[in-house]
Amino acid sequence: MFMTGVRRYWLVVLAVTGIAVLGAVFATKTTDTTYVGRTSLIVSSNDRSPDQDAVLVQGYVAYFNDIAYQRELAGRAGVPDGTELEAEAAAASPIMIISASASDRATAQSYAIEVADGFREDINGVRADSRAEQLASLQTQLDAALRSSGANAAAVVSDLQIRIDQIQSDRVNVLQELQTEGGVSVEEPSLLRNVLPAGAGGLLLGLLGAFALVKLSRRLPTGGDVAEKVGQPTLVEVPSSRGRSGGVRQERRLGQLANIVRGRLPGPSVVAVAQPDAGVASSFVALKMAREWARQGHPTVLVSADAGGVLDGAEAVAPQVRPGALPGLSLIRLTPGPADDTPILSVSKLNELFRHETLAGQYVVIDVPAVVESAAGQALCQAADQTVLVVDSRVTRVATAREAVAVLREMSAVLMGAVVATVGRAERAEVAAARERPADPPEDLATADEPPGDASDRVDGAESPERLPVETTPSASRGPGTPAEPR
Repeated sequence: MFMTGVRRYWLVVLAVTGIAVLGAVFATKTTDTTYVGRTSLIVSSNDRSPDQDAVLVQGYVAYFNDIAYQRELAGRAGVPDGTELEAEAAAASPIMIISASASDRATAQSYAIEVADGFREDINGVRADSRAEQLASLQTQLDAALRSSGANAAAVVSDLQIRIDQIQSDRVNVLQELQTEGGVSVEEPSLLRNVLPAGAGGLLLGLLGAFALVKLSRRLPTGGDVAEKVGQPTLVEVPSSRGRSGGVRQERRLGQLANIVRGRLPGPSVVAVAQPDAGVASSFVALKMAREWARQGHPTVLVSADAGGVLDGAEAVAPQVRPGALPGLSLIRLTPGPADDTPILSVSKLNELFRHETLAGQYVVIDVPAVVESAAGQALCQAADQTVLVVDSRVTRVATAREAVAVLREMSAVLMGAVVATVGRAERAEVAAARERPADPPEDLATADEPPGDASDRVDGAESPERLPVETTPSASRGPGTPAEPR
């Protein structure tokens, strides 16, 4: 399903991928060379191991990379807004590297130094203030001890001087300058590094877009779409006859369809070939299936009931029978009565006619009008033993197909499955030619079983139980191929 959608919308995939690649190329060509200046700081405590200082540096790095703090720091350091600043720890060490980007070497190095100095002063300033307060307090105590003449004055003075020396020499948590000019690197835009990720990302977006289009599409171009969106299994997919091998593939699939349908029938039966909406796809499939059965030696009657919903107009027809182009194939065309006294057949009489043909050992294929638009077409599907739903890949939409399936199920019509057909100019011309054949074909094409005449005569003459078992109720209520009970 996914790959089918990709093949269907390959232009979308190609377009999205192409746009992404072109965008990467454009960005590469228009991006200026960037210079990155670096400087380094270090935390080196005099009474603590380096690995403990390294943990502290991680906190300093996170604090420096905060966007809000960077804006404030850059403003105090005189670095323009928009300058890219970054801090990172050198592996698992107490060394902190600060970098700044600019359009030339000198500026990049200068920005890095200025920002690093400002950050170092911020961090050390808090501790320096605290140490100054401690030293001032100790110095006051020392001055008082020096003026004292007590017995313990000398010991107190010595102790205070030691504490003052310790505070002055303490370097715990203090950021120190390690290397002022850490060097400047050049970052030139790379076409390869930009195009490859962009192409991969564009391809992924294109595939996702194609998948979304398949899901949202209201068309039914494949059997997988019919199964997923309509809930009907697909018997075969009939491709268009375009191309060098298109006609061969189409004939092969139509032959498969004829064998599949006949293989699922218990014997001579009535098969309705219906299309949800108006079109020639069902007529083409019905014509080809009837011809294939006749070619295989199975007597077949093809009933054309596609005269623009003529059955719905008066609920009656005047059937005309004629031999087909192949031996063993008879054609019945349902047309409006030309005059008031023309013999007509209602839908129930048509059921009797179809049953007579199946009892005579002939398969009946009905080219049904659009199911959604024709109530009589729905009745013919109900009367048939099996119904094959033909989906025109270029015309039929999901909503129409679902409505057709729902209506037929409510009427208890037996749906064998769906056929996805792609018809074009050649298929329409073949259907039109079959419909326009002369009413009086050459005598050598007439079959012995089906002499030319009016099919209504057979039904009128079959009113007696001795000649034709007749069923007044639709045949969908019985099993496929089961003869009707005599009246």
